[in-house]
Amino acid sequence: MASLSFASGAQHSVRALQSLPKLINYQLQAHGQALHRGVGVARRALGAFFFGTEEEAQRNRDPLMETVTQYPDESLWFIKVVMLFGAISGFVISIPCLFYLWFFWLEGASCNRPLRYWVLFNCSLQLIQVPIRLVFFSRLLHVGRQGGPNHRNHIHQCLRLLTSGRAWKCSKFLSILNYGWFILGVVWVLNSSHCAEAPGLWKLTVGVIAMSMARLLITLVCFYYSFPPRNLPTASRRRRGATQAAIDALPVSKYHASADVPLLRDPTCSICLAEWVDGDELRWLPCNHSFHKKCVDKWLKRSSACPLCLRCVEGRDGHGQTIAPIG
Repeated sequence: MASLSFASGAQHSVRALQSLPKLINYQLQAHGQALHRGVGVARRALGAFFFGTEEEAQRNRDPLMETVTQYPDESLWFIKVVMLFGAISGFVISIPCLFYLWFFWLEGASCNRPLRYWVLFNCSLQLIQVPIRLVFFSRLLHVGRQGGPNHRNHIHQCLRLLTSGRAWKCSKFLSILNYGWFILGVVWVLNSSHCAEAPGLWKLTVGVIAMSMARLLITLVCFYYSFPPRNLPTASRRRRGATQAAIDALPVSKYHASADVPLLRDPTCSICLAEWVDGDELRWLPCNHSFHKKCVDKWLKRSSACPLCLRCVEGRDGHGQTIAPIG
C-alpha cells in the first residue's frame, strides 16, 4: 500500500511539474495584458492632457494662432527653441539651487526676508514645466520633420490642437505665476537688509533673478530672429481689412469633386482645415488660392492679404505697389 501511495504521489508531482510552465505562461500573459491595458490608458490620458479636441480648438482659439496662420514655419522654429531652452535652463539653474538649500536651509532663516522660500518655489515652478516643455518640443520636432505639400497645414493643425490642450493652459498659468513670483523676488532682494548666517543665499537669489532676466532677453532675441521687422505689421505697414465691395467682387464657385480636384492646390480649406465637400461655396482670390467662402470672408474683413501667400486681394500691398494676379 505504501508503494502504491508513493507511486500515486509521484505521478501527481510529475503532472504538477508538467503543468507548471503552462501556468507560468498564463500568468505572464495575464500580467502582460494588464500592463498593456495600463500603458494604453496612461497614453490616452497623456494625449488628452497635452492635446485638445477639434471642439476645444474651435471654442478656445489661442491668440498665438493668428501668428501661426501667417508664419507657420517661423512660429514652429520659435516655439521649439523656447521650449527646449526653457526646459534645459530651468533644470540647470534649479538643481544647484536645491542642493544649496539642502545644505544651508536652517541658516537661511536668519534673513529678514524669506529668500529661501522664494528660491525653493521658483525652482519648483521651473522643474514642473521641464517635462511639459520637453513633450512640446518632441512633438513639434516630429511635425517639423514632415515635408510634403501639406507641411504648413500639418504645422497649423498640430499647434492648433496643442494650444487648446490642458497642458498648454497649465504651462501658460505657471509662466504667469513665475513672472509674478519673479517680481516679488526682486522686491524682497531690494529690501533685504541682512542675511548674516547665510550670505550666499542673498547672492544666490540675485543670481537666479539675473538668470531669469537673461532668459527673457534671449527669448526676445529669438523672437526678433524668427520674426524680423520686415515680417512684422508696423503702424506704417499694417494691413487693413478689405472693403465689402472688394470681397464681393472676388469670384465664388460651388465645389464638385470631379471637376475641381485638378484645380485646387490643397485638399482642405487652409483656414478651418476641413476637407472640401460637394456643394461647398469656394471663394477664389487673385493669387488662385481658394477657401471656404464664409471662412475667407471673415478673414478678409480683418486683413486684405491672402492667408497663405499674403498677397493683397485689392491689388495693392502695404506700400501702395500694384500686385498682379497669378495666372
